[in-house]
Amino acid sequence: MPQYVYLDTNAFRHFGEAFGTELLPDDLREKMLISPLSAFEVLAQLAREDCGDEVLRQIKAIRNWTNPIRSGLLPWPNVWLYEIWFQKNKPDDGFSKKMANAFNRCLAADSPASLETLKKASAEHAKLMDGYKRQKAEQFKVMIDAARQEKIKAFDSTEFWFASLAESVGADPKSKPIAEVVCALSAHHEFEQSKLRTALEIPDYNPLSRKNQNDVIDVDQLLYLADETLCMLTADGGFKKKVTKSRQAARIITAPEADLMDARKAETMLRNIVSN
Repeated sequence: MPQYVYLDTNAFRHFGEAFGTELLPDDLREKMLISPLSAFEVLAQLAREDCGDEVLRQIKAIRNWTNPIRSGLLPWPNVWLYEIWFQKNKPDDGFSKKMANAFNRCLAADSPASLETLKKASAEHAKLMDGYKRQKAEQFKVMIDAARQEKIKAFDSTEFWFASLAESVGADPKSKPIAEVVCALSAHHEFEQSKLRTALEIPDYNPLSRKNQNDVIDVDQLLYLADETLCMLTADGGFKKKVTKSRQAARIITAPEADLMDARKAETMLRNIVSN
């Protein structure tokens, strides 16, 4: 049974609407964790979109649906993967602290001066997210190029997928059995394989385009399901379509957008998730 819930990027924004003025009850706020991919992607949108006030409201609403004292920020994906691979904490290089400090600034943004600082910081987050997406898109391009070279559509990307994960954490691929990592990250692996099949059906598919780079955020949200106490809440039905065999699929909870934007319906939904 999942004990904690995190949101993908769209659900994160919907909760920002639902809890702009409403408060999630304290017992449920303790159950909410934050995906840094969602939080930082929303923050980066301040630098990319002409919707600053809307995004600011969604960011400030975080305090209404999480514990304002304990942010519950999950590790950055590469840090998370390191801990899964090596079964120990990643040595502190200052990045995690910097990420936590940036998130805390989001929670503290109230005064005009702090909001202006937050808007300026959004450009840094946009650069971080763009670099991360580009790196992952280039890794995915390696898989696509290999499949196209062999001129097959039923291409098993497992070895390429496994090698890219090892590269992300600076590990020797030979130091870990592939089957062990596939088991730990089965939803991520299945989604990636499905995404590859879809890409191969489109002759001119370009993984480096901005639109397709955004898919990176979707698949990497699934990394956190390696922890059996976590489940992901989303309005995107594509996750369930791409992940059907993994046991982790049961912890991908899909809900209508309207329900995620309604405080009372969202509260009922969360209570059902953590009590089942």
